[in-house]
This record gives sequence, structure tokens and C-alpha cells, in this order.
Amino acid sequence: MSTKEQEARERILRATIVCIGRDGLDATGIREIAREAQVNSAAISYYFRSKEKLVSLALEQTLDQAFGNVLEDFDRLRLEGLGIREAFEALLEDLLSNSLRYPYIAHAHFHDALAHQRYDGTAIQRLNGFLAEFAGRLAPAVPHLPENRLRMALTQVWSSLSLLSMMPRLFDQFILLDFGTLDTRRAWVQQSSRLLFVP
Repeated sequence: MSTKEQEARERILRATIVCIGRDGLDATGIREIAREAQVNSAAISYYFRSKEKLVSLALEQTLDQAFGNVLEDFDRLRLEGLGIREAFEALLEDLLSNSLRYPYIAHAHFHDALAHQRYDGTAIQRLNGFLAEFAGRLAPAVPHLPENRLRMALTQVWSSLSLLSMMPRLFDQFILLDFGTLDTRRAWVQQSSRLLFVP
């Protein structure tokens, strides 16, 4: 593939991510992607064969961004001198901040599970693999929790994070929290942290 073709392919992938992030998976069509990428619709078929394949590749890239460096970031924070709990809280605060910016992307990752009760997709596999590795890193700081309880606590934290990332205003009628503010995110992180760590 020539450099020009590679650039066009990358532009189409980026445009797909932009369209999904802005409009949602259901509202993202070939025409919208082509317009955003400034190519004709035939170019999308030429490079990707189908919308499904293009969307799958685009979402794979966003998964790399979501999970690709998280464990490395945690390890880096530990090497910089933070304790396990402090590194966990710093990482969770960063994840919450980033995930709230892209609710349509989060929804697209969980689309098959939400719409069809299918749990064999890449996003679900990556999430579960990430949590298993993360549990191993947290285990030394939570000796009071057997492995199954540690995994349960992490599941509770990530269930909340996942729900908030897809529907950040779900509980506005019950408790108005502006997750756009640092104070609210920190309070949520500290509350979540208590599920794992002894106060």
C-alpha cells in the first residue's frame, strides 16, 4: 500500500471515530464518514470492504487508547513513589475524566452486550483481561480481601465507571453531581476506593 493510500485509510479510520464519538454508532453511516474524511463513499468500500469492518477497526483503535497504556501508567505511578492505593485513585480519576468525554464511544464498545446480550466481543474480552491483570497488581495492598472479593470489588467499581461513561447524567434526578468538576470526580474515586482498601 502506498503512503497516499495509507494516509487515506488512516483519515477514514479517524473520521469514523469522530463520527461515532459525535453522533453515536446508529447515526454513523458511510456518507457521514466520507464527508468527515473528505473522501467519496467508494473509497471506504475500497479500503475496508464494509461499514461493519471499518467500525470494528475504528473501535479496536479506541480500545487500544482505553486499555493500551492503563497498566503501564499504573506501573509508572508506582515507580514514581505512589502507593498502590494512591496510584489506583490517580488512575481511576484519569479514566473517569477521559471516559466521560466520549459517551457514544463507550456505548459503541458495549453495543452488542446492551442490544443483543452478546458478551463475546473484543471490548468485553479486553475489559475482563484488563481487570484480571489489574487485580493482580492491587492484591498486595488488599490482603484482607480474598481473590474473589477483590474481583467483586473491582467489578463494582468498573460497573459504575462503565455506566457513568455511557450515561453521565443518569442519576441527575436522584443526586445532581457534575462529573465535569474535579471535586466530584475525586469524591467518586475516593468512595470507589473504599470498596477495596481499608480506610
